[in-house]
Amino acid sequence: MTAPFRSFSRSLTVERLLHPITGDDFFSEYWENRPLLINRNDARHFHGLPGVDEVDELITATTSGRVRSSDDQFLVRSEGDGHASRRDVPLNDHGIPDIQDVYRAYHDGYSIVVNRIHRRSAAVADLCRSLEAAFHHRVGVNLYFTPRSGQGFAPHTDDHDVFILQLHGMKEWHVGTPENDLPLPAMKESSPPLADFEKFILHAGDTLYLPRGFPHEAVTGASSSLHLTVGIHVYRWADLLSEALTLLAAEDVDLRAALPPGFLDGPLPASHAADLADRLAKVLADATFTERAKTSLGTSLLATPKAAAHSQFRSLDALAALTETAVVSRSPGMLCRVRFTAHDATLEFAGNYVSGPAFLVPAFTHIAEHERFAIRDLPGDLSGDDRLDLVGRLISEGLLQHESEKP
Repeated sequence: MTAPFRSFSRSLTVERLLHPITGDDFFSEYWENRPLLINRNDARHFHGLPGVDEVDELITATTSGRVRSSDDQFLVRSEGDGHASRRDVPLNDHGIPDIQDVYRAYHDGYSIVVNRIHRRSAAVADLCRSLEAAFHHRVGVNLYFTPRSGQGFAPHTDDHDVFILQLHGMKEWHVGTPENDLPLPAMKESSPPLADFEKFILHAGDTLYLPRGFPHEAVTGASSSLHLTVGIHVYRWADLLSEALTLLAAEDVDLRAALPPGFLDGPLPASHAADLADRLAKVLADATFTERAKTSLGTSLLATPKAAAHSQFRSLDALAALTETAVVSRSPGMLCRVRFTAHDATLEFAGNYVSGPAFLVPAFTHIAEHERFAIRDLPGDLSGDDRLDLVGRLISEGLLQHESEKP
C-alpha cells in the first residue's frame, strides 16, 4: 500500500507564486488554458532567489566536467534576419567556464542561459520541491539574463507550462495563439508565426504564466533583464496509460512478444491488437492496478535531482547529544511517501528512502505528516532508543534536521 504524498508548504509557495490570484481561480480559469500576467509593483516579491549579483557565481562555481551537458549553459542572440545565434560558453585550461568571454558576449548583446539552475542553487531547489509538492508534476528552472535592447530567442513554443519570474529589470513578452492545444514534444513548433500577439510587460516581482504550446518571444528595453523560467513538466494521461501498459507487459507475455518478422510489408493482425487493447482496458478498470501505475509515476517524481536544501552538518555533529525531548524538522516542501506491506515499511523522499519492519508504519506516517515534531511524540511500538535510532538515521540520510542546530 502507498500513503499520499505529504508536504506542508504547498499553499504558501503557490500563494506566493500567484499572489494576489487564488489557487482556485488559477486552476479553474488559467491552468492549461490561457496566459496570466500578475503585476505586483513589488520588486522584492521574489527576494531570496538569485539576483544579478549571483549570476557570475552560478556560471562558474558549480560546474562539474564529468556531468556537464552541452546545454547546461550557453549564449544566444536573436539576429536581424530572425534567426538565433547560439554558442557554447568556452572553458579555460582548468575546465572552468571562461567568465571573461561571457562578459564580452553579454556586452555584444548575447543573453546568458543557465539551465537546470535547481541543481546549482539551494533557494531555487527549495522552490522546485515546494512546487512539486503542490502540483505533483516535475519542476525545473532555467535562468535567463539578457542585456538592454536585446533578444535571446526567436519566436518559439515550449512543450511544458512555464511561470516566468521577473527578478530584475523589465522584459516585454509577445504571446501568440497556439496551433495545437497542449502539444506533445514531437508537436513543438521550432519557428511559429507571431504576426498577431498579445503584449505582456514584466517588471521585477511580476509573474507570467504561459500554458504549453503558446508561441512567444521576449525583448528588453532600456534595462537588462533577469528572469527565471519555472517549467512544469506534466505527467499526462498518456503517460499514465503508458506506465500501465509497461506494468501489464511485465505480467502478460503476449505483450512482450515480437511483432511478426517482416511486419512492415503487410497488415498486422487487427484482432490480436484489439485483444491486447481489451486486456489493458480491463486492468485499467481495476483501481488497484491504476494506483500501481500512479505510484510508479510518483517514484520518478521523487528521484528528480536538485541542489541540497540546507547545511546538514550541524545536525550530524549534534547526533551524539540527541535526546527524546529534541525537536526535529524537515525541509519545507520536501515530498514524503510511505509505502508498506504486511511485513515491511518504506519512507521515500528526495530520491532516497529508509525502510524497516512493518511496525514502523505509524512512525513513518507521523514523519510524513508533520514538518516539525518532538522525537518523543513518534507513535508506534518503539522504545526511546528506537526513536532516537530512527531519527538519527533520517538525519544522516538528509531528511530531518535538529531544530536547535539550524544556522
